[in-house]
Amino acid sequence: MSSTSKQNSVLAALRKIPRPIFGVLAVFALGLGVNTAIFTVSYLEFDGLYPRPDELVVLRSKMQRHENGISTGDFANWRKQATVFQDLHASTEGAFRVTTPDGMENVAASLVTPGFYPMMGDRFYLGYDFISEDGMPGRNRVVILAHAMWKRLGANPGIIGTAILMDGEPYTVVGVLAPGLRDRGAPVTVPLVLKPEGDQRMNVVGRLRPGVSIREAQANIDLIVSRTTRSLESGRISVEPIRGASLPKDRKLVIWLLLGGGVFFLLFVCASVANLLRLRADAGYQVH
Repeated sequence: MSSTSKQNSVLAALRKIPRPIFGVLAVFALGLGVNTAIFTVSYLEFDGLYPRPDELVVLRSKMQRHENGISTGDFANWRKQATVFQDLHASTEGAFRVTTPDGMENVAASLVTPGFYPMMGDRFYLGYDFISEDGMPGRNRVVILAHAMWKRLGANPGIIGTAILMDGEPYTVVGVLAPGLRDRGAPVTVPLVLKPEGDQRMNVVGRLRPGVSIREAQANIDLIVSRTTRSLESGRISVEPIRGASLPKDRKLVIWLLLGGGVFFLLFVCASVANLLRLRADAGYQVH
């Protein structure tokens, strides 16, 4: 059979589909297309931001089914004892009042341990990352700007080494991140100073050594937790791929709703086709 004949056969078969069924199939296809697009965009964005994203994991503490931040003591123990990570870093969130050409603005801030951005694979447009001394008390008056924030401050190519006012205090600009997805996050980043005392809680991200699986990393962390009573205060520690964990909760909800909608449409189409075929068969018997 020639290709033209096959195409004609397919078109003839499509014309025989009742319009209600064809409409349901079209809606179902549209739902699957939107769902696939969301997943594709999410994964492409993630892959474009981080090199070797499968090596990146988050360590989460769950107590009584609720997520809980990681303590400074636990983070320090894991850094010393874990053997499955190339690197391990902590981060948390904050806020500053930044003086801009348009006046004072309240902006979100990321607080990260020095070395966080190189571990993640972020590129710098200007300057460099924090050095280890920047994470010490009294030495943390330095800042890294998101590229969008650098532009809002005037896009000065000589900004490295100059100071901007945050909460009325001068912070020396040491770096400007490359343009990209980081521009959707916190406009400014300052060093995270680890405080042994107090109830400091933070997020922990690590990059696995090549060839190390999530299961092996989980076993290593479980072993460390079993040796230290302090870790027991944080509850169950889980090691999870950052790819899924990094999706915002609202995006996860949309994805699950679309998945549920896709399943619903699939079941509806199957039931409708079966019912119409039964009715057509009954009508055929009655005619004969």
